[in-house]
Amino acid sequence: MKTLFEETFARLENHGDQASTFLLTQSMGGGKTHNMIALGLLAKHPALREKVLGKNGVGKKVGEVRVIGFHGRQTDAQFGIWGELAEQLGKKDVFKDYYQPLQAPGQTAWINLLKGEPTLIFLDELPPYLEAVQAKQIGSTTLSTVTATAIANLLVAVNKAELSNVCVVIADLTASYQAGGAMLNTALDNLRNETNRSALRIEPVSSQGEELYHILRTRLFESLPDESIRSKVANDYAAAVKVAREMDVTNHSPDSFAAQLAESYPFHFGLRDL
Repeated sequence: MKTLFEETFARLENHGDQASTFLLTQSMGGGKTHNMIALGLLAKHPALREKVLGKNGVGKKVGEVRVIGFHGRQTDAQFGIWGELAEQLGKKDVFKDYYQPLQAPGQTAWINLLKGEPTLIFLDELPPYLEAVQAKQIGSTTLSTVTATAIANLLVAVNKAELSNVCVVIADLTASYQAGGAMLNTALDNLRNETNRSALRIEPVSSQGEELYHILRTRLFESLPDESIRSKVANDYAAAVKVAREMDVTNHSPDSFAAQLAESYPFHFGLRDL
């Protein structure tokens, strides 16, 4: 989350060669939307940003940021993703030539829509949307293909100098929606091929290590006893392990056992490892 905040606001402040596109990668329930909501609130409310990131933290030079977005469950969006984004900016007519029939805005069209103020764009759960609109025919193609082209053009456009204060954050669900995920990956590949830049991939909650365990502990308990209580419990367990070791019942190290238990408290570290 810290990386996402710092990199995004550095981009919005136009700090040189910052990434313009961020891809939050994880299976469903991994914290992607949570990160988006938090980032969006900080973007819209500078006072809140100062409280969270510090008075002299990144983002202090940019005021309120325009925040727009599209959620992939909006499969009935009449004017496609581009129409929804344009309407949220109050500029729906800028894309009027791309509604009837629906066609993908090019790079210049995206630049004309987005240039000016710092802007943060969220694209959440695109793979299920891309799969759903495969059934909507547009001439000899489908809305899914047109949308994938529009997204590819958007990602390349925000790498242009005119949109140096625009940032796109995408949530990836490729593991759950293979066809839609493949189309999204094609758009990301297009970004890399045309600009020699890749989206910065961020995993909100690491599947390796103890992050998930600490999150669950925080959600389950309002507070934990102070360090002295944790140490006493750990030392009592260590004493029992020492006795068991002397009886040749276990090979565990009492000191290692105590250290792990103090860290995993109020759970046994065996449960954490499981």
